[in-house]
Amino acid sequence: MTKEKSNEERRLYWNKVAKLAVTDEAAFTELYNEFFPVVYKFLLSKSRSGEMADEAVSRTFLNMYAHLSEYDESRGAFSTWLFRIAVNELRMIFRGKQRSLDTSWDEGFDPPAPEHASPEERFLKKEREQELHDALMRLPERERKILEMTYWLELSAEQIADELGMTKEAVWASLSRSRKTLKKYLEEGRGA
Repeated sequence: MTKEKSNEERRLYWNKVAKLAVTDEAAFTELYNEFFPVVYKFLLSKSRSGEMADEAVSRTFLNMYAHLSEYDESRGAFSTWLFRIAVNELRMIFRGKQRSLDTSWDEGFDPPAPEHASPEERFLKKEREQELHDALMRLPERERKILEMTYWLELSAEQIADELGMTKEAVWASLSRSRKTLKKYLEEGRGA
């Protein structure tokens, strides 16, 4: 059996288990036991805080449990869906922590004034973000997904290959090709 075929079989297996886990406690336990350590390790590496990783992984699996019936395998692998939940939960925790840091400090603490971007700087930033979004949307879906998994979810080429049923080499080739294409689209958009 080739590695690519075994990755695809693995992905299909976990998609099937996720469907069963909606009503089957044993399937849910199997999902939890398989993905908890991986998700926790991922969250710990992103947050660099055991406390935040603990909170985020708990919220991730509560959210997974609450919305498992909404998982749609035609939109992607179960693990990709689960990692998106994890990333969103961690982001929400970071925002909450930032808000609490912004509003409560010791009387002796004098934080620096926040840096405010000028209207021109905000406009240029928004324009660059829109250019990037437009360029990304011109890429084929698979290349967009690989870029998202690489830069947004920060998954390795091997993890992406497992999720998409590809080889690592194919992921690297696609990533290289999509970066070049994205750069070309951005230069076209700027009239370079």
